[in-house]
Amino acid sequence: MPKKLAIDWDETELRFVAAQCTGTQVTITDAAVIPMLPSGIFETLRKAISEHGLEKTETLVAIGRGKAELRELQFPPVPDEELPDIVRFQAIRTFASAGESATIDYLVTHRTSANVNAIVAAVAPPKLEEVKEVCAAASLPVNRITLRPLSAAAFFLTRSNALATEGDVVLIDLLSHDAEIVVSRDNKVIFVRTVRMPTDASARPRALVNELKRSLLACGSKSPEKIVLWGREAVHRSDVALLSEAIDTPVEVANPFDLVDVDAKLKSQLPDHVGRLAPLVGLLVCDETHAGRLIDFLHPRERVEEKKDHRRTALFVGVPVAAVLLLGYFGYHKLSKLDAEIERLSKANAAMKMPVEEAEQFIAETEKVDQFLDADAIWIDEIRTLATKLPPAEEVILKSIVATSDIRSGVSTVVLSGSATHPSVIEKLEASIRDENHSVTSEGASEQDAKNAYRWVFTEKIAIPPHYARVQRYAGIEAALAATEAASEDPMENAAEDTVEDSDPASKPAALESNIPKESDIPNESDAETSVVPSAEVQS
Repeated sequence: MPKKLAIDWDETELRFVAAQCTGTQVTITDAAVIPMLPSGIFETLRKAISEHGLEKTETLVAIGRGKAELRELQFPPVPDEELPDIVRFQAIRTFASAGESATIDYLVTHRTSANVNAIVAAVAPPKLEEVKEVCAAASLPVNRITLRPLSAAAFFLTRSNALATEGDVVLIDLLSHDAEIVVSRDNKVIFVRTVRMPTDASARPRALVNELKRSLLACGSKSPEKIVLWGREAVHRSDVALLSEAIDTPVEVANPFDLVDVDAKLKSQLPDHVGRLAPLVGLLVCDETHAGRLIDFLHPRERVEEKKDHRRTALFVGVPVAAVLLLGYFGYHKLSKLDAEIERLSKANAAMKMPVEEAEQFIAETEKVDQFLDADAIWIDEIRTLATKLPPAEEVILKSIVATSDIRSGVSTVVLSGSATHPSVIEKLEASIRDENHSVTSEGASEQDAKNAYRWVFTEKIAIPPHYARVQRYAGIEAALAATEAASEDPMENAAEDTVEDSDPASKPAALESNIPKESDIPNESDAETSVVPSAEVQS
């Protein structure tokens, strides 16, 4: 088990206790009360440590009330993590010796919804440096510097049956020249006081009673449940009797070494005033398991900085960054594909630029030709269509057809002149010719004396828009291309038909004979007056 050493001193003596400590198990191996050498604490401690072989032992130091300023202060109900800053701020303003460089620690005694009460202790830097120098001279590494009365109180409240005691309990530790009085209430320290005792041994009990009464009056405790005096019963028998009589309260004597394990060899070597070692035994016991009950000037209470969860921070930062990088990668990949597509299309566009320009030039030239041809309708088709739409010859007869084309406007015009048997026939003629591509305008109709039935003379003007001529022209071109394509797809069938015709010589005279008009089909001069188309003129 690791070995620890607890020490404290005053102007008359050095006190130390050594123990083997592990968790809650504490075994006292050495203890002594050594008178102070004339040369002072440096030589006294160095000699004692060397004689007992305790060099480089982890050391816990208890200092008396005289080296620290101690007060009970009241604070607003703030969270525990903010209390150290509040305590320090108020202690610097309240304590006489506490400056900005002072070491300040505290112990909460009472907490309500309205306020927080605490025992606050402050020690000046020179005092701490003196303690560290004394220990360094004896080759002792210091791990704690605590307030001595609170070490003894913490020891009693955690190791005795004090937990079952309700009300106030008074703890008294009688040193060579001082008396340390601690009052606890409901298992918490509420009052700490160190008083100077008379040098005359006979006057000490009466002085102790008076100081105890003053302490109880100061902390508002009229009748404590019991008084505990640290030490041996044989040594403090007179003190116990006087206190019991004066205070009218049960007085107990507590030997600190009865509350811990002690090495068998050490039990017979313990000093008479074992009560003076109670703070040191308590310091060894509470160092591991009850450090929160101590005031430690080497490790004062400070604001607990919230430890950052770096994994959580990394997660919060890393996930968005990874998402951004992933999106950036996909975006870059997409843009790269788009850039490649743009480059491909640009090259294809550049390769087609010249053919497109040539095609545009060809289209422009073709458009000029089309515009010229649009002004000239396909007259053969127009006359054929006109012949199919005219009323029968018994009702109307045409005397002239005049077709003209206007290159500037592109409109083709057909003027029909003829005779009809009745005005209704003229209206029927106009209705049969008029459609979305042929507008019919009457130039006038009149009745004349005639030997035959065609007594109504009329003139009709038919206008054909230029786009209709273009539609007819391209329809004819497409029909011709389709016929050519069909002929090229089945050349063997065409060749077979030609072979059949060539092999049948009897069919040739019949075909030629069908194209020769018969004598009865040739009209005479009298028939010319009743012909559907007696005359036609085409002007361009």
